[in-house]
Amino acid sequence: MKEKIVRLFWKYIDSANFEGLSEIMLDETCVWLPNTKEVFRGKNKYIEFNKQYPGRWYANVEKLFIADDTVITTTYIFNLDQSITFYVTSFFIIKEEKIEEITEYWSENSAPPTWRLEADLSEKYE
Repeated sequence: MKEKIVRLFWKYIDSANFEGLSEIMLDETCVWLPNTKEVFRGKNKYIEFNKQYPGRWYANVEKLFIADDTVITTTYIFNLDQSITFYVTSFFIIKEEKIEEITEYWSENSAPPTWRLEADLSEKYE
């Protein structure tokens, strides 16, 4: 059930069905964004944040792990032409078959530093 709830969350984000989020989040859900030191207290604030966020965004879950009441995902976030992309690692706490808390760590995507490639320490993959 935990996996289903989190997959629904990302499906709703991917389809911009922000009202659907309301069905799978507790009223008092807190969403933590440590990168910007923000917390959204209550599902309504988080849903409104998503409604007002500029642009149209899509989500593709690449990894999902379950540990007790926590579901961890790594998700690829992108705009329509993929000119802007992010990865987000999210920790979902599930209670009463709904999302009680989310902590999300966002990162921008970029090319590897030239020095690492030139030193043959890493290689770029697609």
